[in-house]
Amino acid sequence: MLLLFAALLAPPARALPIDFERTGLAWSSAEVSDAGDGALRTVLDKAGRRDALGCRALCGRIERVWLQLLAVLPPAQSSGLQLHVVRLDDEDAFAVPSGDVLLSENFIQARELDNAQLAFVLAHELSHVLLQHERQTLTAALSLLPRAVPRSVQDVYVELEFNHRLLKALEPVYQQAEFEADETGLQLAALAGFSPDAQLEFLVGQAHEPDRELIVRTHGSAAARLAAARATLPLARRLYESVSP
Repeated sequence: MLLLFAALLAPPARALPIDFERTGLAWSSAEVSDAGDGALRTVLDKAGRRDALGCRALCGRIERVWLQLLAVLPPAQSSGLQLHVVRLDDEDAFAVPSGDVLLSENFIQARELDNAQLAFVLAHELSHVLLQHERQTLTAALSLLPRAVPRSVQDVYVELEFNHRLLKALEPVYQQAEFEADETGLQLAALAGFSPDAQLEFLVGQAHEPDRELIVRTHGSAAARLAAARATLPLARRLYESVSP
């Protein structure tokens, strides 16, 4: 992770030699993308039926923050990323393996997110894509299933939908991915010119809310996430200072 940002800070004499195609994971990025984008299609279909596709009041803000984040990524990587904005009260933000990110304008307004907090939310979701967390989780799931039966990506998604014991076993994997996305997102947005301390106000706000009682906890507690993110502030501040006027 640190090597990624060290490379991004290097003099831009040539294209950055960053290989995002990790080895040692089950299936390819393309295979996971093809099978794993169902959640996005479902929400976009719902937004279309409710006439809630696209932004209405915050289009300029959302576009500026998004483009600032993409500007610090290698062109070959940023060209495959796409933001979809909806206006739904029951959605906030998520990313799918293909590089598509969904964001609800209603979520921004309800949480009264400023640009730094919005940058953190979007950079967090981009980090899930860049770090290939979906492939990691699917690989972990595959390793926990009986090995005598060959399984496709879609087979594992079906297991994740109906196999409660498997989901519980994967809680540490899901939670570690969230901690990593917080850390990488904080640094990515810092490189894009957003104050890390201002970004963390998003997690501060979440830490003041009671944790929901869930059968499967895919995220660590808000307090734990805030503490972990605060521990990475020194590096994020240095990155922010390196791009500040």
